[in-house]
Amino acid sequence: MMKTEWYGKVRLSLLLCLAGLLCVSAPKARAGQADQPDQGDQSDQVGQNDQGDPPTRVARISYLDGSVSIQPGGSGDWGSAALNRPMTIGDKLWTDKDSRAELQTGVVSIHLGSMTALSFLNLDQATTQIRIAEGSMNFRVKEIREGDVFEVDTPNAAFMVKQAGAFRIDVNENGDSTGITVIRGEGQVTASGKTYDLAADQRGVFNGTDNVQSTIAQAPPPDGLDQWANDRDLREQDAVSAQYVPPDMPGTADLDNNGTWNEQPDVGPVWYPNDVSPDWAPYSDGYWSYIGPWGWTWVDYEPWGFAPFHYGRWGFYGGRWGWCPGPRLGVAIYGPAFVGFLGGGFGFGVGWFPLGWGEPYHPWYHCGPRYLERVNVRNTFIRDRGIFAERNFRNYNNYAYAHNVRAVTATSRTGFASGQMVRRGEFHVTEASLRGASVSNNIGVSHSRQSAFGAANARGNVSRPPMSVQNRGVVARTAPARGASDMRVRTMSSAGLKPGRSENFSSNTGANRPVSGASNQRVSRGTRAWSAQGNTTDRGRAPEGFGSSNTASANENARASRTDRPPWAGPGASANDGGPRNSGNANRDIYSGGNRTYQPSQRNAPSNNRGYAQPSRGYTAPNRSYSPSNRAYSAPNRTYSAPSRSYPSPSRSNSAPSRSYSAPSHTSGGGSSHGGGSPHGGGGGRPHR
Repeated sequence: MMKTEWYGKVRLSLLLCLAGLLCVSAPKARAGQADQPDQGDQSDQVGQNDQGDPPTRVARISYLDGSVSIQPGGSGDWGSAALNRPMTIGDKLWTDKDSRAELQTGVVSIHLGSMTALSFLNLDQATTQIRIAEGSMNFRVKEIREGDVFEVDTPNAAFMVKQAGAFRIDVNENGDSTGITVIRGEGQVTASGKTYDLAADQRGVFNGTDNVQSTIAQAPPPDGLDQWANDRDLREQDAVSAQYVPPDMPGTADLDNNGTWNEQPDVGPVWYPNDVSPDWAPYSDGYWSYIGPWGWTWVDYEPWGFAPFHYGRWGFYGGRWGWCPGPRLGVAIYGPAFVGFLGGGFGFGVGWFPLGWGEPYHPWYHCGPRYLERVNVRNTFIRDRGIFAERNFRNYNNYAYAHNVRAVTATSRTGFASGQMVRRGEFHVTEASLRGASVSNNIGVSHSRQSAFGAANARGNVSRPPMSVQNRGVVARTAPARGASDMRVRTMSSAGLKPGRSENFSSNTGANRPVSGASNQRVSRGTRAWSAQGNTTDRGRAPEGFGSSNTASANENARASRTDRPPWAGPGASANDGGPRNSGNANRDIYSGGNRTYQPSQRNAPSNNRGYAQPSRGYTAPNRSYSPSNRAYSAPNRTYSAPSRSYPSPSRSNSAPSRSYSAPSHTSGGGSSHGGGSPHGGGGGRPHR
């Protein structure tokens, strides 16, 4: 009897193992059935990754001004935020007094005012879910594809974008009042079991926590934060480089003024950086940071150094290095660094080299076969997908630059682990030293506290929000990802939600906002000076090539017939797909955006010298005097001029910010025209590098 039972268990175990192998191999076989030039149309579908795969999208820190700090993983130490550092689920960001920051993720650009606490509850191809515990944020969603979720959660309300556009969120210091402005597009607010729809040029104010009271009125004119955000959005929208890369790839605009595009046979468009030294190589001007769940991640010092080091491949053509962005159509899949590491044969530290065009990337972090294929085919052209079989992948060693002294960069193990600046040439790499080196994805270096920030950013005395803000809970419609489990989130049930009724001001009253100074008339709906607007994707229509599988073939045929794009840029998206209208911007003088018109002469209106008085209404800016121990702050009456520089200085002198001050009496910002919980001041000018 016991013998029969034992045999039965063995047979059952074998059957279960066989079923598991079939489940793992089946998606891989399906993905390999279509070997089209675009590579990955099927793999672009959302929700088909293996369980436990890392996100395929991150947020790039693309602009810093003043004192901005980051807490990786949402717990533990704070350090200085660094340009080009990726942010992901669970990371927290804080912009201190008179500071600003910009983040880019997929088709979303995020602009933060001062005294703002942001973190990500979800961040992947289909879902962008942001937590705002305090402060002000202006963000733009360029397009919405079928199944996408864009959500912002505050302490008393959850806002979901329903039509692409531009939006503004303000949360006061106490976390019991939220202002939400729809500049363009549409959205829906959920608070206390009720929903409120907001259309373009409307603002809703939601007061209270247990029984939220709402007011919906016409949106106020843009303030300093809004104007700065609009200028940054225009810069990104008009980028010439956008025609060569996927529309959701961060860092496109930074390529325009820092390099040139040329066509390389059998590769396609290649971008060549300007002003690099003759011995420069990719992945040689920056540092290694340990960022979960990917682990070792390259952070480049160059202002353009994001897209070329987290997407595509590099090649050495005509005596210089050029970046090959990969497929133009489809989504961009992020990687921490497309390099190969070298093991064995070195008498010093750690060495690495850039992967060439068509070469497979072997991740050093956990991932499944589905992810392994996607992260490769969405960043280069893989001729033989049989390479992804484990046996073939493990034995592949035909890397063009693995033993090339012009390509390999090395540093000490201590410098690598502590995030110290990589200095190319500090370790003299010779052909003899590379002969015995083998390619390996096993780096074998343990990380430390400094690994999470980089050595220059790990100083302990940095600005940070009060514990009450760090631990403040928010309400949400979408359940957070597992990586945000340490944050307090109350997920609301969608069942039983009822349309809410709100008090509405007359549109002629300007939402009871008194106006003084030169701008003594409210800007009307039809002539508001919002410039980055109006293309079809910004109004919410899915771009060609995306959407349901039933229309994919028709859209592909439509793309292939277009003649308004260079042949090497891929069968191309139109001028309305979120990229530039023309490479020379010849038609930028006037274009229609919905019912609004953009003219360059109106771009800076209304004047920054408006001098708004504080509004007389339920949602008021907090009255506080800021210091570490006493958080009563009196909101300054000021106007703000957008910073004149595009990028912060490369010097990273990081003195500890002074957190004790009285309300400034100078004129430095546009005031809090949105009634936000934080001032929208500009910068203390701390350089970031």
